Amino acid sequence: MDAHEQAAVDAAHEWFHHNSGWAPPDEATLADWIADGVCRCPDECLVVPRAHCRHGLASWDLILEDLARHDEGATRRD
Repeated sequence: MDAHEQAAVDAAHEWFHHNSGWAPPDEATLADWIADGVCRCPDECLVVPRAHCRHGLASWDLILEDLARHDEGATRRD
């Protein structure tokens, strides 16, 4: 993940802190979006995969990739 992608992921986590009612897409929905060449951001903006919206929030594929990487790192430390 490059610095721009990480900044958008960080912005999304900040957005989560101030907004409730969001939920990540399930695996099938995310796979459908990616197959169609699109992805959503937490604020429902439609972008290309591995991008961010005009509000600076990362797409769900980037956010979930980042969470998986952190989970993997936590598992290795246990």
